[in-house]
Amino acid sequence: MRKDVARALKAKAEETARKYSSKTRANNFNGESFKVDEIIPISAQGAMVIFSKSTGKKALAHFIHVDHPKNPFWQYYIMGSQHFINLNMLERKYAEIEQHNFKLNFEHIPKDKYESNMPEM
Repeated sequence: MRKDVARALKAKAEETARKYSSKTRANNFNGESFKVDEIIPISAQGAMVIFSKSTGKKALAHFIHVDHPKNPFWQYYIMGSQHFINLNMLERKYAEIEQHNFKLNFEHIPKDKYESNMPEM
């Protein structure tokens, strides 16, 4: 992870903790406050952030860096069990697509086959 990206991640994680700590935040029924417990990089453009809550509980967020040429930014979502189910499905489908695409590196595909298989709208 580049230094500028890492620093932006740390700043975004701390900003997220401040926002989630707001006593007036929707769904903050227990008046919890958050602090960044740990930042775990998982790629050059992704990280897991573990937040400690004032209740003693923890929360996990998945942060993804969007390296936009004019305005790069970090995007995140707080992880729940439904995300793991969905991520598992994405992982399997991504592997299938990579396997499909790899074979195409060794085949000639006529230009008329480049058209989408999606129905016309």
